[in-house]
Amino acid sequence: MEEDFDSYNDANDELELSNRFEQMLENEEHYFFDVEEFEDLIDFYLDKNEMEKAKQAIDFALEQHPNSSALKIKQAQYLIENHQPNKGLEILNALENMEPFNPEVYLNKANIYSQIRQHQKAIENYYKALKIIDDKTEKANIYFNIAFEHENLAQYDKALVILKELLQENPENETVLYEISFCYNLKNDTESSIEFFNSFIDEHPYSYLAWFSLGIAYNKAELYEKAIDAYDYALAIKEDFSSAYFNKANSLAMLGRYEDAIATFKEASTFEEPDSTTFYYIGECYEKLEDYTNAEDYYYKAINLDPYYADAYAGIAVVSEYQKKNHVAAFYIQKAIDLETNNADFWYIYGDILCNLANYEEAIECFNKVIEIDDENEEIWLDLSEAYLNLENIDSALNVLEQGLEKQPTNYQIITRKSALLLKQGKVQSANEQLSIALTNQPQLIEDFLDYYPEATSFPEILQTIEHFKK
Repeated sequence: MEEDFDSYNDANDELELSNRFEQMLENEEHYFFDVEEFEDLIDFYLDKNEMEKAKQAIDFALEQHPNSSALKIKQAQYLIENHQPNKGLEILNALENMEPFNPEVYLNKANIYSQIRQHQKAIENYYKALKIIDDKTEKANIYFNIAFEHENLAQYDKALVILKELLQENPENETVLYEISFCYNLKNDTESSIEFFNSFIDEHPYSYLAWFSLGIAYNKAELYEKAIDAYDYALAIKEDFSSAYFNKANSLAMLGRYEDAIATFKEASTFEEPDSTTFYYIGECYEKLEDYTNAEDYYYKAINLDPYYADAYAGIAVVSEYQKKNHVAAFYIQKAIDLETNNADFWYIYGDILCNLANYEEAIECFNKVIEIDDENEEIWLDLSEAYLNLENIDSALNVLEQGLEKQPTNYQIITRKSALLLKQGKVQSANEQLSIALTNQPQLIEDFLDYYPEATSFPEILQTIEHFKK
């Protein structure tokens, strides 16, 4: 309560300062402000993004106090905020020569270097500031910033060394715990993450954040049962921890326990106002349960909260397609594409819907768009080929499969499809050769091949090849 009162007083003081300053400008007079007042005034305008008034305050400040290093630092900060980092650096470099033992100079230089992505120089300036500063809290904040710069350089091991030292000094530092988890995630080292958080929990068993981070690591390792257990421990310690409910629900969904996932997502909403993402995931769970009415309802709820949520529009398109409402599906997938033009999945869904509507020429355009965005998709070549077949253009269908094999020479499903089309053309020997190549590498494709073209068994050579690979 006392802090709120202090904040209220500070805000009133800043407002009074700004009123006095603006009255001075309006009356074309010159009032005196001390350095601290000017600092507060400049900060006030910068926080409100009133850049022109900030500049006026800086100009008047330096006119009254031309030798104030504090005000020159404020000028540098203004230049950073005004997208002129190099000019800000010029001021700070000059100040460094005059005041080499001023830590604010190095901290502001580090901030600029970080913004212009010269992360190594940022680190160097943070270390210069560390040599001058004695306050433990300030030093801890600087070390944290150094770890962050190492992350920007993909030097995750160096970042982790610093973060773990900070955590050892203060095991209750939640920000550092989060960052360690995030760092392991960036490093893609799930095994070490699990080992670290288990070890930390041995010493600090009531750290709900450590249990939560362990859950994240288990989830990434696809150990969903263990992830759920870890989230449950976090919730036992902090029962209103909505993020743990949310993550637990995701793990339940990954196990196919969609009803439990829905219940857990809804439980999270009792502790935190549900957002569009929560509604979307609930909708997705209902979709998996083939409860399309509820799925659609929750996708609409997601859109009501966020009209630019492209995945939710795509969700409505998918459940509409499942219900044979292809014109409705086409409308909503177009809205999703309008929001995310380069989303290959959306173009793929649109192509499928157009095929359902027998609009194969436009479907071909969509499938080609998928290939343009993601030519590593293994299924797209088959569907594009099928669209040409529906137009009775078997030569183009085969050409598509050939293009697919150029991109994905070990995609044996394409080869079995090619074999089927060659059979349709009556080229039995070539078809048999292709089928033998595919089944030599993946004999389990026999079932897919026969599902697609059951008439293949009427060719003795093909039947003989199939029987050979069934053994």
